[in-house]
Amino acid sequence: MIKPFFVWQNKVLKSVNPENVVCLLTEGNYTKVFLSDKSFYLVRSTLSRTLAKLPNDIFIKIHRSFAVSVYFIDEIAKDHLVILGNEVLPVSRQYYQSFVGQLNIIE
Repeated sequence: MIKPFFVWQNKVLKSVNPENVVCLLTEGNYTKVFLSDKSFYLVRSTLSRTLAKLPNDIFIKIHRSFAVSVYFIDEIAKDHLVILGNEVLPVSRQYYQSFVGQLNIIE
């Protein structure tokens, strides 16, 4: 089992299971942590600082504004990926090789 992390919400620390996190989206100094139940937490942390505290074998940066959990990826194309069956996220050229290199691919 993966160790949970905590986020501040309404002046209390809420426990979040990393296995329920679908993706991360940065907006300046804030990061939205999207969960599988379609909810999200807004944390005051950059994407880089947030990723540094999460398991790097699960969360992979795919764009300067996005990171995704490998548990929720359905399809991968050269410039985008599909999560949860219908959500499309961009994959930048800069991160594509590194992203694919971190996946467990059987050829």
